[in-house]
Amino acid sequence: MLESSARVAAITVCIDEVTYDAISYFMSGLPGAVIAGNLDHYVNADREIGRALDPARARICFIDFDRNTEEATWITDRLHAEYPDVYAFAVSASSDPEAIIGAMRAGCVEYFVKPIQHERVLDALARVEAKQKEKARSRVRGKVITVVGAKGGTGVTSLALHLALDLAQDGQRKCLLIDQHPALGDASLYLGLGRHQYSFYELASNRDRLDEDLLKGFVSHHESGLDVLDSSDSVDALYGAPPAALEHTLAFLADSYQFVVIDCPPGLTEATRACAAMSEQVAVVMTPDLSSVRNAVSYIDYLSKLGYSTTTIYPVLNRYSKKGPLSDDRIEQSLGRPIGLRVPNSFNEVIRAINSGSPLSGDKSAFSAAIQKWSRELTGAASGNASVPAAAPAPTGGRLRALLGV
Repeated sequence: MLESSARVAAITVCIDEVTYDAISYFMSGLPGAVIAGNLDHYVNADREIGRALDPARARICFIDFDRNTEEATWITDRLHAEYPDVYAFAVSASSDPEAIIGAMRAGCVEYFVKPIQHERVLDALARVEAKQKEKARSRVRGKVITVVGAKGGTGVTSLALHLALDLAQDGQRKCLLIDQHPALGDASLYLGLGRHQYSFYELASNRDRLDEDLLKGFVSHHESGLDVLDSSDSVDALYGAPPAALEHTLAFLADSYQFVVIDCPPGLTEATRACAAMSEQVAVVMTPDLSSVRNAVSYIDYLSKLGYSTTTIYPVLNRYSKKGPLSDDRIEQSLGRPIGLRVPNSFNEVIRAINSGSPLSGDKSAFSAAIQKWSRELTGAASGNASVPAAAPAPTGGRLRALLGV
């Protein structure tokens, strides 16, 4: 029986022995590619083809048009109608344009003239995989949420992991938390998990081999049902990956999970910008102090200039208190938009929880209520969008002067 992990599976119909051997040889050189069999008849072969190829991700059928062109055309048409995810490749000794047009009209996506050429088959298989990936991208994808601090110590990791836990809802939703710190991130520590031997950056560095099987070896599993991609445990880790690799990896992860929450180090690094580019929401976390709000203003301005919409940028005020040193009005005037989420100052409570490796998920605290509000907004359970500004922002200099009270 065909393995469900097969990357590409092919079946042949009425192919002569020499051509079959050539196809088998070509396929054997592709990782994850298999030949599911060779049918020696056309009539009613469509069901056999569908069943044989069903578990594979990319499904190919090589059909010989030389033995009986009429029946080959008929089976191609049937496959096109009944199994649109099966890609029919015509094989023939004829290079006559009319023969090629007839095969394409029946539903073939490729036409090979015997003897078939290795490079042409590889190119055709690459095109099929590209089409499959495009179809996957067109499906409803999971939401990616990037969480970044306006400076160090704003509580990004605790917010990101509590948000991810609430989104996971005890395994009812498929959710992934990514620790995007290059080294010594705290997400797995706060969750009471042991450090994983592989990191997010190592996964991204293997994007050419990226599939569900590879991913299984990289994620840790929390008892809540939340999956975690860890950071490196090495103090001198030099792991990194180009932005394109990070974006490719996040696109794959968004196809695999309903929610992907990314815990980023402070600063809009190249890696964080790549994460933001793939995100439905970029949460900029600040605390109610002058330097944090100042940095948040700069971050938001920078992201806006890059084209991120007001609905994408989500200002989060952590350790909020009504009696804080900066009023909400002054902060919002400086940001040029409303605060998206206020998380009450529960510093001691949160520290005790993470030191014990037992986050506050599901409790009745004000902190958890704020996290649940954020989660409901992302899942569509709450109406309205607090991140849409009431008015266009003023120039940065003027907003910062307002923050300083001058």
